[in-house]
Amino acid sequence: MNTPDVISNTVYDLILASPMTKIKDVEPQHVLSEIKMDSLEKLSMAMDLEEAFNIEMGDDEIEGFETVSDVITYVQRAVDKPE
Repeated sequence: MNTPDVISNTVYDLILASPMTKIKDVEPQHVLSEIKMDSLEKLSMAMDLEEAFNIEMGDDEIEGFETVSDVITYVQRAVDKPE
């Protein structure tokens, strides 16, 4: 089941798994560029999220992610959207 906690934890895990990020904890207010997530890292995370939650993300949406909260909110809406 894709609860908000599952989505948040998945996003956090993917950020922490990134070789570019050098932080120990992720918070929703973290700015992606400040934790060293560049465009390539965001794209990689988005592809993993698409696979994990069976959703699709457009390039414009991915580039628009500025904070961890932006990513979580987008995934939650995409998961909740009726097909």
